[in-house]
Amino acid sequence: MSDIDYMAERYWEDVSVGDQIAGFEKNLDWTQMVLQVSGSQDWNLVHHDLDYARDSGMPGIFYNTGWTTGMLGRLLTDWAGRSGWVEKLSFQMRGMNFSGTAVRAHGVVTAKRKDGEHALVDLDIFLENDQAGVTSPGKATVRLPIKDQ
Repeated sequence: MSDIDYMAERYWEDVSVGDQIAGFEKNLDWTQMVLQVSGSQDWNLVHHDLDYARDSGMPGIFYNTGWTTGMLGRLLTDWAGRSGWVEKLSFQMRGMNFSGTAVRAHGVVTAKRKDGEHALVDLDIFLENDQAGVTSPGKATVRLPIKDQ
């Protein structure tokens, strides 16, 4: 479970470069895979047929791009709070997240700035698992509210 208070408001003034985003961890098991495949309706056999995935050169079934996007999106929206807004999100899939691993989503604040009326925070974000390390590094920009506005 996440250490983030979902009802909290996060303000631009309270964020500092170097702040860590604790994020959350998810244990990937067969139930999570079934939920992911049925929710995304990505019926490619590499995502739910172990023999097919192995015949394709993979060590097991793996989670898809939509799942990766969702995990990183959840990290950002949980952290941004009620009035925050994800302006930009990009990431690379450099490794696979397989069933049977524990995946952690986390990040760090790398910059903050004002752009006109918008108060923006730049972040480096990551998905990593307990077997391969960082599988999906990314970057994001989040708009946060300013106090007393």
